[in-house]
Amino acid sequence: MMKMKKPGFVALFLAAFFAFGTVAHAVERRAPAFELISLEGKKFTQENLTGKATLVVFWASSCGTCKKELPKISNLQKKMEKQGFQVLAVGFADAEADIRDYVTSHPDAFNFPVLYDNEDRVATRWGVRGTPTLFLVDKKGNVVITHLGGGLLETPAFHKKLDELLLVKN
Repeated sequence: MMKMKKPGFVALFLAAFFAFGTVAHAVERRAPAFELISLEGKKFTQENLTGKATLVVFWASSCGTCKKELPKISNLQKKMEKQGFQVLAVGFADAEADIRDYVTSHPDAFNFPVLYDNEDRVATRWGVRGTPTLFLVDKKGNVVITHLGGGLLETPAFHKKLDELLLVKN
């Protein structure tokens, strides 16, 4: 007879999964094509992903984990931008006004462009399944790490891969 697991264990597992996230080191794939406009009105495409290591962050203003991770991402951007690193944040699954209000009320968390994905088309194309979802993209525009949830910046695997990407010449 199979022993049933307690519901509390399942809830704890799911809470840990979404709090700490998952890292997928799949085979490199080309970052999907996109065209989005930043909150400042500037157009961004997949061409903006070439030449620099890029962290693309899909987030929503209602996401508690996003609110914890965005200041950490901002600190990483400050630390690494002179080494050829950039961040692009993509607000999705949210009203543009809510994204704009959150960015305006938390200016220290956003030292990088914030784009808005109207109707979540780009998020769908990228395979985003929840918030936050982070993609580390190499200088050639290939996705090398995909991460759902929080905690990516605390993983040694992320820092090792980022260091490798920053050492690669264009």
